[in-house]
Amino acid sequence: MHKAKINIAILIAIISLAAFLPGLAFAQSDATLDRIVSQIESLYPPLEGYVIAVEGSGLTLDLKRSMDVKKGDRLKLIRYGMELFHPITKKKVGRKETDLGEIEILEVRKDFSHARATNPTVLAKKGDGVRSPFQKLTFLVAPPTIKTREKIDADRLRFNLEEKLNQHPRFEVPAFDFGLWMADEKLNETSALKSKNLSRLNRKVNADLILLPNVRTIKGKMVLSYKLVSAKDGSLQKQAKVLSDDLPAAEARREARRGPQTSFNAKKKHFKFIDKEEFPYEVVDFDVGDLDGDGNNEYILVDQYRVMAYKLKKGKLKKIAQLKTKKGINRILGVDVGDINGNGRDEIFVTNQNGDKLESFVLERQPGKKGFKHLWKDVNLYFRIIRPFGEKPTLLSQSSGYETPFIGPIKKVIFKNNRYLQSRKINTPKIHGKHFILYGLTQTNLSGNKTKETVILDDNYHLRVYAPNGKVVVKSDEYYGRDPRLIDVGVIDDIAGDILGKPIRYKSRLQFVKNGQKRFLVLPKNYTAGGAFLKRLVIVNNSGLTILGVNREGFEKIFDSSKQKGYLGAFRVVPRKGNAGADVHILRTEKSFTSSEASSGTSTFSTYFWKAEKPSR
Repeated sequence: MHKAKINIAILIAIISLAAFLPGLAFAQSDATLDRIVSQIESLYPPLEGYVIAVEGSGLTLDLKRSMDVKKGDRLKLIRYGMELFHPITKKKVGRKETDLGEIEILEVRKDFSHARATNPTVLAKKGDGVRSPFQKLTFLVAPPTIKTREKIDADRLRFNLEEKLNQHPRFEVPAFDFGLWMADEKLNETSALKSKNLSRLNRKVNADLILLPNVRTIKGKMVLSYKLVSAKDGSLQKQAKVLSDDLPAAEARREARRGPQTSFNAKKKHFKFIDKEEFPYEVVDFDVGDLDGDGNNEYILVDQYRVMAYKLKKGKLKKIAQLKTKKGINRILGVDVGDINGNGRDEIFVTNQNGDKLESFVLERQPGKKGFKHLWKDVNLYFRIIRPFGEKPTLLSQSSGYETPFIGPIKKVIFKNNRYLQSRKINTPKIHGKHFILYGLTQTNLSGNKTKETVILDDNYHLRVYAPNGKVVVKSDEYYGRDPRLIDVGVIDDIAGDILGKPIRYKSRLQFVKNGQKRFLVLPKNYTAGGAFLKRLVIVNNSGLTILGVNREGFEKIFDSSKQKGYLGAFRVVPRKGNAGADVHILRTEKSFTSSEASSGTSTFSTYFWKAEKPSR
């Protein structure tokens, strides 16, 4: 039987319709979740009452000691007016209300409370209402713990709980994945609630409460129990059990799983080796583009102070031009090539560090001349070109700050009125405590719904894909692109010898590419010594390249290339004309880090052929 596949757009549509289509396999009864929300609501009811007596400035209220009210609380004083009716249905919809100001609780007794108006000019009267200010509560929902032999879709259950809480006017679930945070921090439900870890959580997201669901079978009955704890101090607010025979069933198919994709199945495929070029020094970065506008590519390689242009003939690089900056003063961080000014010739965008600041620049080859022409100098911006599916290359930029290598949003750069200008910022998800940087980031439309997903290597070098609303739809178990280099722009030593600011580790390119009739994401994979980070040092023994197929169900690993010595500093996949496959260029560097990060190294530029991929039948 042919296995059904659906794309991300259809997936989202099915999720949106889940509450209205009870016949779906993963449907969840509203009754069960409504009961849970009602129980939670009863813990935090809005406080309402009436003025039952007025004596000068003193007020007597029908607020009892059993209600959630105490001395010093402030409530709104409301004057009720005429009743309001719906003009069509004629049903009563409420009463007109006039806000008179605030009252302060002076004393709480067994059957009533004493209060006073904070504004002495306010004249309250019997029958006026009092009400607590509107309080919105923010919830985080932990991944459900499943302790039953029944197959339960835990991700669907968590999603349904979040949706039901979000539907309540006083409840809110932020775009923050609590389960991923626990995994990243290597925490479980018990350790996550310790005070030190809650303090770290509160620096990431503003939340009031954490809901911890649990599913088990008791005497043959399915029971959904939960604990509700404070996100501030971990104290237990409520725990309860709810019988439920209609929890969402687990499905083998990808479309039934709403949690982020975490693993990819590998298939055996191989590159065909063409040739390699060795350099007796460290090549920092490279990119490929048509500098002359003749339809043939040139190769731009940079070391720490030189920009070098090459032609590639039969796998061998032949230098055709070079530009030198001041050795020992400049430190080139990266190079990107693309036609942004629209003249048919690709420009060269060089991200360059001079001391503790950026002095980036833009070059162009002039027709019939060997050298380069400066188009833009002394630019305080990082550059990165991304290539979304079906679009022209997009030039991204980001500023450096004082004591921080990256500051502010990522913005597009356009060419207008004969000059380069920073344009609007790109749409990245708004996630509390998350600051995106342009390295290790790309965007493209994966779901087919005219909005772009944001694809990054996170701070722990996991691959993540964010939907526009901030939800994580992919988070790899594997690590990718661990790079031994640091970016320390703006980080300086003060007079006392203390370091001001924190360096940021370099993150490699992520490239979307179409080869033949299929789409792929290509990314580096560096293997660190011991599999862990040292304090300010990453030692990479071997590296390779990973190819992920972009299909209707997410990502699928096509293959990992064989391990080679050194770290993978850069790569580019260049499709050949007429869908005749692609050339894959990989830059590896072997470098000693025993004395300092500035140690000299050697680099190898290798070229492979990747045959055109045909669609699966």
